[in-house]
Amino acid sequence: MRIADRYIGWQVLYGTIFGVSLLTVVLVLGQLFRKIRPLLVEQAAPLELMGQFILLIIPFTLMFTLPWGFLASTLLSFGRLSSNNELLGLRMAGMSLIRVSLPVIFIAVSLSGLCWWLTGTAAPRAKDASRNLIYEAVRKDPRKLIQPRVVISRFPNQRVYAEAEDDNGILRGLHIYKFTGEGRDASLEAYMFAEEVNLYVNEEAKQLRLKLSNPFIEISMEKDAVSPVPIRATEMEPVLIDFSATGKKRNKPSDITNIDAPDRIAESRERQVESRMELAGKLPPRPAGLPAGATFAPSPVEDNESPPVILTPSRIRELKESIAKEDRFQKELNIELHKRRSLSMACLSFAMIGIPLGISARRRETSNGLLISLFIAAIYFGLLIFAQQIEDAPFPVLISILWLPNALCLLLGIWLFRRATFR
Repeated sequence: MRIADRYIGWQVLYGTIFGVSLLTVVLVLGQLFRKIRPLLVEQAAPLELMGQFILLIIPFTLMFTLPWGFLASTLLSFGRLSSNNELLGLRMAGMSLIRVSLPVIFIAVSLSGLCWWLTGTAAPRAKDASRNLIYEAVRKDPRKLIQPRVVISRFPNQRVYAEAEDDNGILRGLHIYKFTGEGRDASLEAYMFAEEVNLYVNEEAKQLRLKLSNPFIEISMEKDAVSPVPIRATEMEPVLIDFSATGKKRNKPSDITNIDAPDRIAESRERQVESRMELAGKLPPRPAGLPAGATFAPSPVEDNESPPVILTPSRIRELKESIAKEDRFQKELNIELHKRRSLSMACLSFAMIGIPLGISARRRETSNGLLISLFIAAIYFGLLIFAQQIEDAPFPVLISILWLPNALCLLLGIWLFRRATFR
């Protein structure tokens, strides 16, 4: 029995490694040219940075390729066991279908634990590191971002064009057009021209800045204005890219690890409680613009009398918006945790449905197994993506949709197992 367990387990494991490797390479190449091209590929990034970026996006691809590759391997392995009558020999030796499936179930549980670590720890940390990677690439040589005689459109709502570049890396004749948006309906908001421009990185503020000499600026105040307002200056240092703003994105639920999630939810609830207490007059009123929970010492009051609790309309509005914001954050973070749990269960669910489907597949037709795995994976991940798109739905509805693929796979798998066992 141990020989049979090792044989079946290695068959599924080898197939999983091959399938995951193939799918990961395909998805990594797609992600590479889609995400890194605007800042790195077009600027001839060094191979070291390219390799680091590939390593950082692998956890994101493994979240999907690992269950998919395992499903395809299970279907093909059990289809081959069935077509070669090896499964029949094991059944005649006294091993039930459930006993034959135990090594595959063990692998599925192990891969589910790996998926839980990938979705909740490796992927958020890789996302954070990828932001710093782009910053490091720009910090090493910021002048590569702007090539002379090329219209640059990678900066948000801006078009940049440089006429020439001297031997010292100083850009000559820089034109910057700033628009109100990215669509066709966007109008020109400002135009800037400088005779000499030097790019540098302010490492303390994590900002890419332009050092402009003798700049000329035209600002369009309103659409109905007769002409733009011209402005001349001796020197300016506007911000082209603010990398420090990426730190604010770490508050997104997808950027929070599983270990930090309980603490972040507890902190959010504390801020919510303090906002409600201040709104109810149980805490001294704070100035407008001060976040809930921030340290604030009110002015001393003579005769130990408590100051009257008076909240300004702007402060009341801020507190209500803060409470609603914390509600949204807690809901989104809980949904993210349920999505990670559901995605982590994919390997176990695919094992339950893949084993009986692989047995019932037609003999010696491996294409059937691949098509079935593609169909099941498309439905499974499609439901997860659909749940993420309906953000306005009630929380119980979203959770039900997130867990629906696993429930369907488990129920259908149990029914197919019973059917295959007594066949």
